[in-house]
Amino acid sequence: SENNVIQIVRLLKHRSLEPIIVFSFSKKECEIYALQLAKFDFTSDAEKKIVDEVFRNAIDSLSSEDRSLPQVESVLPLLRRGVGIHHGGLLPLLKETVEILFGENLI
Repeated sequence: SENNVIQIVRLLKHRSLEPIIVFSFSKKECEIYALQLAKFDFTSDAEKKIVDEVFRNAIDSLSSEDRSLPQVESVLPLLRRGVGIHHGGLLPLLKETVEILFGENLI
């Protein structure tokens, strides 16, 4: 069964009340919610292309070692679906990318 957060997001999406911010004090819970929310798709194909471009431009400045970090590799599929994660455990570059995409209504 779905937890309350997912049920609320489903209702808000159904009523076209996006964007939606889900807050948690826990980094782990933040990531769990993001993975659960990724079953929704909040972006169009055109928006996905923009997300891809913004993300590629952002990670260009990372070393190849950093590009292969699990958090870097796992965030793009979420962003492409309009779901962002933002917490103190993320690389500053990823947090900044999430902020940019949020500012552009892409997540």
